[in-house]
Amino acid sequence: MKMINGLYAAAALASALVAMPAVAATPIVSAGKLTGATGVEIGGKSYDVAFLDGTCGSVFGACNASHFTFTSLSSAMTASNALLSQVFVNGAAGAFDTRPNLTAGCTSSVVCNILIPYAQGFGVVLAGDAVNSFTTSLDFSAPASIGANASTATLGSYVYAKFTPSVTAAVPEPATWAMMFAGFGLMGAALRYRKRSTKLSFA
Repeated sequence: MKMINGLYAAAALASALVAMPAVAATPIVSAGKLTGATGVEIGGKSYDVAFLDGTCGSVFGACNASHFTFTSLSSAMTASNALLSQVFVNGAAGAFDTRPNLTAGCTSSVVCNILIPYAQGFGVVLAGDAVNSFTTSLDFSAPASIGANASTATLGSYVYAKFTPSVTAAVPEPATWAMMFAGFGLMGAALRYRKRSTKLSFA
C-alpha cells in the first residue's frame, strides 16, 4: 500500500512540475534600459542576446548568413517568440513588455521591432521580427525585411538582436525535471518493495 502511495506522490509531483511555466531569461539593464538578456532558451539551447543599433554589417561584423546565429525563417521566428515570452516581460527589473521605449535602441512608446536576421540578398536583410507593443495582446512575431545599409539608429522603433550561445549549459525544461523526479521516485519505490519482499528462511 505504501508503494502505491509513493507512486501517487511521484505522479503528483511530476504533474505539478509539468504545469510550471518555463523560467524567464535574466534581463541585462543599464541606466533603466533593457540592453539584452542571458539564458534565453531556444530549441533546447541557451543563448545570450544583446540589442544593438546600427547597420547589419556594423552589428554582425558582416551582413551575411555566416555571421547570423539563425539562418532560416523558422529558426528566426522561434527566436522571436522566445524574446516575447522570456525577455519582454514585466517584472522587478522593469515594465519591458508594456513600455517598448525601455528597450535599448527604441524610442517609440507604442512599439519596438526587434530584428533577428537570417539571410541577406540583393541589398535586403530578411529577418524575424519580435513586435513588442505597449499592450501584451498586440505582441506578435512576423517576417520582416530592412535595407542592408539602413541603420536602425535612425529608426526609432527598430533594433537588431544579436544572439550568442550561452557559456553555461541550458537549464532543463520543467517537463524534463518532472520525468527525472518521477523516475527517481519509481526507482526508490521499487527498491523499498524489493527489500520487503525478500525473506530469508533457515532450515
